[in-house]
Amino acid sequence: MLSLEKYRARFGIVAVVALALAGAAAALLVLLDARWARIVTAAVSWAAAVGLTVFLVRRARAREHIRRDAITKAEARHRALLEGMPLVTWLRDTGDSKETLYVGPAIAELTGYSASEWREQPDLHEKLLHSDDRDRVVPELERAAGGAPITIDYRLLARDGRATWVREDTATVLDHKGEPLYLQTFLRDIGEWKRAEDRREEVQAAERDAAAESAERQGRLDLLRRAGNDLVASVEMDGALTRVSELVVSDFADWCVVDVVDEGNQLRRVAAARAELTHPNGAHGPSDDPENEVRAVFESGRTRVLPPLGDTSSGQRAEFVGLEARSVICVPLWARKQALGALTFARTQRGPAYSADDVALAEDLAARVALAFDRARLYREVEDRSDAARVLEYVADGVLLLDRNGVVRLWNPAAKAITYIDADQVVGKTATEAIPGWKDAVDTVPVSASPSPGHDEVLIPIETSRGERWIAISGVRFFGGTVYAFRDLTDARQLEEIKADFIATASHELRTPLAAVYGAAQTLLRHDFALDETGRERFVSLIADESERLGRIVNEILLANQLDAGRIDLEREPFDGRDLLERVVEATRMHAPPSVKLTINANGDVPHVAADLDKVRQVLVNLVENAIKYSPDGGTVEVGIGARDDFVQFHVRDEGLGVAPEEQERIFEKFYRADPHMTRGVGGTGLGLYICKELIDRMDGRIWVESNDDKGSTFFFELLTADVLAHQDTAHRRLQSDAHRARLKSGTGSNN
Repeated sequence: MLSLEKYRARFGIVAVVALALAGAAAALLVLLDARWARIVTAAVSWAAAVGLTVFLVRRARAREHIRRDAITKAEARHRALLEGMPLVTWLRDTGDSKETLYVGPAIAELTGYSASEWREQPDLHEKLLHSDDRDRVVPELERAAGGAPITIDYRLLARDGRATWVREDTATVLDHKGEPLYLQTFLRDIGEWKRAEDRREEVQAAERDAAAESAERQGRLDLLRRAGNDLVASVEMDGALTRVSELVVSDFADWCVVDVVDEGNQLRRVAAARAELTHPNGAHGPSDDPENEVRAVFESGRTRVLPPLGDTSSGQRAEFVGLEARSVICVPLWARKQALGALTFARTQRGPAYSADDVALAEDLAARVALAFDRARLYREVEDRSDAARVLEYVADGVLLLDRNGVVRLWNPAAKAITYIDADQVVGKTATEAIPGWKDAVDTVPVSASPSPGHDEVLIPIETSRGERWIAISGVRFFGGTVYAFRDLTDARQLEEIKADFIATASHELRTPLAAVYGAAQTLLRHDFALDETGRERFVSLIADESERLGRIVNEILLANQLDAGRIDLEREPFDGRDLLERVVEATRMHAPPSVKLTINANGDVPHVAADLDKVRQVLVNLVENAIKYSPDGGTVEVGIGARDDFVQFHVRDEGLGVAPEEQERIFEKFYRADPHMTRGVGGTGLGLYICKELIDRMDGRIWVESNDDKGSTFFFELLTADVLAHQDTAHRRLQSDAHRARLKSGTGSNN
């Protein structure tokens, strides 16, 4: 297609040619004499002019059509390009920035308003500005209307009410002369980018929190490491404990007090360190002697935390070791089942109340101090006595002495008790051939160069004739060889595993009734629908039943704790065992499932029982409920009583899952459950049978279980009859009276 300049140039040439032809025709008309010749010449000239005019007009129209087609195609391509871009194109008049010349259809997807609505409502853009962004955005839009390019992020309120983040890029488009043609704006949806930015900030915040937590944990690990190094550095424990207490008050506490036992097993204070406080409490402080509260922790062997964990109701200060403290932890020092002292931490000014993590750190540090103190005492005793073998006869830890050639020279009784290997099978032989598994384990055992307490030890399994045992072992190298000390931690390891299972089981058992009570209570509190009286009674009954179940679980835990602490008082009184049995069965029938049938077997005369009536009822109820619980398929549960020699024998027989022979002794252990993972769908805390056995044992009775021939099991327990107990009491009183008379007689003779 020709440009306008080329078209005009060619049109001028044609005009010149036309003028030349017209001049030639005029000259011919003048020169020709004949009329017909002039007529022909004029006709030919006129025809040529008409033809040339027609030619020029047609050619001009064709060129104009081509030009318009090209413009139309260019506009279509430009529009397609604008509409295909991932943004909204918005063109406005430079004179009136609110007048829309063009807006892309993508505006409907961005704001919910169509392009036509956008053109028809000049103030729509300003109305859609978020109220929080309006004061910031409007001045920028006015700058853009004045010709300044802007880039700004803000929110638009869409038709459906959502706030959409957009980025506006506005600039003035100029023509070839530099005059403004229109305002060109690109609106881009940056909501996803903003959300990604928010997520990135959240991740960064989480990373900062994790870093802070990691730094805190690293600080605690550093505290333990530095304390361990100080404990290992010297066998003189008073100085080491002073340095440890100074480490503690640098970050963990405002006060750290250390009390340990002396040679006479009397508690004494060896360290009391204080941090540099901005407002030191100079009027109060720990005394030179351990206080009564410290002695109570030392004697009980239980950690004390003030205020108790989880107690956020009051911010009152606690009085402890002469300090008015915000929070206190007092941890007993124990090693080899011996009380060695107490470690006290107090925050009087800085930091929040101690948490469970802080208690764990305090107990870990106390365990290291106790271990270091215990080993220091042990090594000091060994050094002070020339006859090491005689001393080692009474050491609870196993001791193994190897010479430089690896031959066993000492194997103390504790080592024999732990490994079940006699000394004559070991002494004089190399450890690799005499001790099973020694060759594989010796490289992992830490060996120090001096008998300093607190060095590392490793926990390894060993195979014995009575099964696998877990021992904690470490060694000390001296000029004559190496001495190893090891302790049997098998029971502690098993207890930790059992405790872990108990915690998981107890949590599950407590969560079930709590969830039921919470759900029923929430239902009763709802107002969106009405419950009839029957429905309300059903939910109230559910709350009562689950609360009773929750109470039974808590009572089991509390009773087990009381049994361990020896705080159970038993009353011995004669009572009718048959009557007790009938009442227990009748009460159990009220809530027993229909698939279980309860029967009584109480034939013949049964003498009265001499025991604690309430405790016997508790044992019997526990056994009957166990029989029902472990009979998921139903069946008959028989509860019986009878006389057997000097005892009254109770039994509970069921047709349920039964007890395997290898578990019949262990099921009475604390926390032990025959089905710990509840694969058979039977829950429990593992305390019921332990409580039953403890109560029966304390009433001079006996309890055991036997497997039935077909299925199920039978639990028995026996208690002394009232007549036998009365006879025993009479004989006991007679012996006391005879002894008293003998003492009186001896005293009279001496006076005479």
